[in-house]
Amino acid sequence: MRALADFIMRGRPQACLVALVGVVVPFVGPATVGLVTLRKGSFEGALVTLWASLPFFVSYFAGQANPFLAVMSIIALVNILLVGNVLRATASWNLVLVADALAAVGLALVAGIVFQNDLTALMSDLDEIFASASQQLEQKFVLPPASGILAWVAWMNALSALLGLVVARWWQALLFNPGGFQEEFHGVRLETKVGMGCLVLVILGFTVLGEFQFWLQLASLPLIVCGLSLLHYTVRVKKAGGHWLVLIYLGLMLGPVMSGLLVALGAIDSVLNLRARLVSDSQG
Repeated sequence: MRALADFIMRGRPQACLVALVGVVVPFVGPATVGLVTLRKGSFEGALVTLWASLPFFVSYFAGQANPFLAVMSIIALVNILLVGNVLRATASWNLVLVADALAAVGLALVAGIVFQNDLTALMSDLDEIFASASQQLEQKFVLPPASGILAWVAWMNALSALLGLVVARWWQALLFNPGGFQEEFHGVRLETKVGMGCLVLVILGFTVLGEFQFWLQLASLPLIVCGLSLLHYTVRVKKAGGHWLVLIYLGLMLGPVMSGLLVALGAIDSVLNLRARLVSDSQG
C-alpha cells in the first residue's frame, strides 16, 4: 500500500491513472481522490475526481446501465472530495464526521431532484426485480419509496467517503508521518453538544419521526466511528489482543446489536471523555 501511495504522489498523471483504474477496486479510486486532496488541495483533488468519474460519465451517456447508478458513483466521489477538503482545512475528524453525513444527505437530495427521470427509471427496474423475487420465492417483497432509495444512496455515499478518507489518511501517514494515523484515529471523539445532537436524531428516527428513520440514522455514523475509535484506544492501552477488534468488526457486520452498542459508547464518550479515565486507571 505504501508503494501505491508513493506512486500516486509522484505527479498528476500517476494520480489520475490510479484514480481511473482504481474505480474497479474497492476504495482505491476514492482513496486516491482523498489522498491528493489532503496533500495537494482542492484543485488537484477536483482534477483527480474528474478522471475517477470518467467511466461513470461514459456509462451514463452510453446508456449501458441504469443512469442513476452512474450518478450515485459520481456523487460518492464528489462527497470524498468535499470531506477531504474539510479534513485538510481543519484537521478535525469531529467536523469531518458531521460534514460527511450532511454532504451525503445534500448530494442525495440534489441528485434525486436533478436526475428525477433517471431515479424513476431505477425505481421501475427495481419494481420488476422485487416483483420477480416475490413470484419466485412466493413471498411479498415491498419496494421502498423513492425517498427510501435516496436515503440508501446517502448511506452508501457517506460510508464510501468515510472509508475512502480513512484509507487516504492512512496512506498519507505512511508517506509523511509514520504512526500518525493511529494516534489521530485513537483520539476521534465528538464534542458533547454534537454527540448529544446525533443521539437525539437517532432516537427521533426510532420514535416520533419513524417515516424519516433511515435518513436520521445517518446521525449514528459519527457515533459509531467514535465508538470504534474508543475501542481501538482501549485495546492499545490495556494491551489486549487484536482478536478483540476482529470480534468487534464481525459483530458490526453481522447485526445491529453491535452498532447500537457503538452508538451508545460514542455518545457516552462525548460526555464523559472515557479516554481520560482509561489513562488515569492505567497510571493508577
